[in-house]
Amino acid sequence: MDSQPQLGKVLAGAAIGAGFAFLFLTSKGHRLLDNAEPWLDGVIRDLQRLRSATGKAREAIDEGRRSFAAMSDAVPFGQPRDREWSGGPRH
Repeated sequence: MDSQPQLGKVLAGAAIGAGFAFLFLTSKGHRLLDNAEPWLDGVIRDLQRLRSATGKAREAIDEGRRSFAAMSDAVPFGQPRDREWSGGPRH
């Protein structure tokens, strides 16, 4: 077995643990969390607005597709015309 991937996982876990220890056990970490909270709230609010706008756009696209399908059913595009519409004289 190759120990290099295992070493990478151990180092990543140690870095994550050190980061959490800094954030929750030091006064600088607490200040950093306090300052980041309003910014994160803004990011979450913007993501929610984006999700709402995406939902509205999806609804508009679906409505457009339904309208186009209804028009396609009403107007027989590409289908042979009936005799009444052929424009030729009747005898």
